[in-house]
Amino acid sequence: MVALLLKRYLWLVDTLRKSPEGLTLAEINDRWSDSGLHKDCGETEIDRRTFYNHRIAISEQFGIDIETIKAGPYSRYKIDYDSLNHNQTIDWLLSTIATDNLITQYRNLSDKILLEPADKGAVHLNVITEALKSNRILDIDYQSFHIGSPIHKSLFIEPLALKMFKRRWYLLSRKSETGELRLYALDRMIVCKLTDNRFDYPAGFYPAEYFSNYFGVSTDGYTSKPCRVVLRAYRELPRYLESQPLHKTQETATVGDNYTDFSYYLIPSFDFVQEILLHCEQLEVVSPLSLRQHVAKILKKSANFYE
Repeated sequence: MVALLLKRYLWLVDTLRKSPEGLTLAEINDRWSDSGLHKDCGETEIDRRTFYNHRIAISEQFGIDIETIKAGPYSRYKIDYDSLNHNQTIDWLLSTIATDNLITQYRNLSDKILLEPADKGAVHLNVITEALKSNRILDIDYQSFHIGSPIHKSLFIEPLALKMFKRRWYLLSRKSETGELRLYALDRMIVCKLTDNRFDYPAGFYPAEYFSNYFGVSTDGYTSKPCRVVLRAYRELPRYLESQPLHKTQETATVGDNYTDFSYYLIPSFDFVQEILLHCEQLEVVSPLSLRQHVAKILKKSANFYE
């Protein structure tokens, strides 16, 4: 029931988001009857009272306001875009519900809609989110992908934040015994159990702030200080970077005849270097010199495999 309500809320937000001019309740119901959700809910339309209750719930749970453009029998409703902007959680949920609707509505096209494999570590999400909600310590068995790495049993960790990166879930935690911060990939967890022991969430700790200087999840790199990085993108790559920036600090520095320079202010960690290497034929490190030399060294080492 709760899951269906959540889908209804997100469906309503997504439907109104796609219509900046607003929709009447009758127009909303036209779209509702075309969706797969009305079959799951067993309701052919959303009555005015239900719509009003949904508006309140959406405002309280997501902080998104649905405005009335014109009061009366032909009222139109629209999303307050100021309350919608810069909300990554809502963006992710809307994307998820859109995918879910696509799959459920068009089951007969399953052989023509190809999805990437889901993260196997997602089986631990329910336990971890419960631990995050109640500040309870987790007991995990863990084995990294490093060659020869043993299975570490009964690691007691204090969960601080979940983060998704490149289709994998990661858990930022604090070790109960040492207080050391550590990142765990959920697909490398063999066992993940909730304990009855609670911990005090660190005062003044903000996960978004912790990751703000990084691209991805890795905090390991050849330097630990943020710096200005300039990357030169060639051919069609600038358009990709403009449509989906690598980092929130991305700015267009220079536009040339066949290239665009993008600047960033971050810590060039392992994940950031790997992203540069992924586009190595169309992406060049302009500065700093230390990063340019670091990437060049990796590329030369890689080239040795093909000699």
